[in-house]
Amino acid sequence: MKKVLTTLFLSLFFFSASYAQDMESATNLYNTGAMALNEGNIAEALSNFEQALEQAVVIGPEAEELKSNCQNTIPKLYLQLGKEAVNAKDLDGGLEKIKTAIAKAEEFGLADVAEEGKALIPQVMLAEGNSKLNAGDFAGAAADYKKVVEFDPTNGMAYFRLGQASLRINDEATAVDAFNKACEYGQEKNAKKALSTHYLKQAAAAVKAKKYDDAIAAANKSNEVMPNAQAYSICGKAAIAAKKYDEAIAAFESYVSMSPNARDINQTFYQLATAYEAKGDKEKACGYYSQIMSDPTLGEYATHKVKNELKCN
Repeated sequence: MKKVLTTLFLSLFFFSASYAQDMESATNLYNTGAMALNEGNIAEALSNFEQALEQAVVIGPEAEELKSNCQNTIPKLYLQLGKEAVNAKDLDGGLEKIKTAIAKAEEFGLADVAEEGKALIPQVMLAEGNSKLNAGDFAGAAADYKKVVEFDPTNGMAYFRLGQASLRINDEATAVDAFNKACEYGQEKNAKKALSTHYLKQAAAAVKAKKYDDAIAAANKSNEVMPNAQAYSICGKAAIAAKKYDEAIAAFESYVSMSPNARDINQTFYQLATAYEAKGDKEKACGYYSQIMSDPTLGEYATHKVKNELKCN
């Protein structure tokens, strides 16, 4: 019996001694991490805190305070290291650390740290995309903006920038979809203006190439997105060239309505007069010719039409 008691006593002694050593080791690791943190060595501090946490978990309830302190610190250090890496232009490394910070924070119940990390990722990717966009790396910028909206599907600015970048690499389908999303999430004015201008440029190029039907289609798309005088003017001129007088009249009259004081207003009245004349509408033709009889360039021709050919009342 005495031998059994002696063996039990020795076992308890060695257990207590082992526990004391483990607790001391974990505490020393934590203290070393705290010292490293005070000296600004975040990576070393993180390593020590993670080792201390591992030992605290093994020790159990007696090391609960030590465990809690480590868990409260580790996600914040990952987040700080992530920010530093991003600032040092190590984007991939920085994002990886930020993602680790989020995962650790969620595991340890630090909602504020997790939310900060989640908000930071799209900001970082958006800034990187903007840098590439400004540098002319449009494909790279588009790839970054796509990552932003994958992480934050309601980021209107990222959709808007994705639309801009996609247009520059002639990916119109992606651009249109991105601009439509941008409209949903707070960037309606910017997105509509960009897309309308894109179609406007297509219309102008088509007129130059004498592809009048294409010009009309593109100008109409521009106006569908955001009605604008220039698109109506281009549509009218293309329709006149294509002898589509009804479309020309509709476009030019919309142009006059939007820009009654335009510098080319008399030229527009002339085109309306010729369109109505081609349709056989003498009364409307006379009305527009009459408005430009005093024009220094078009007046003589208009006067001839009014007095001699059409014999307007």
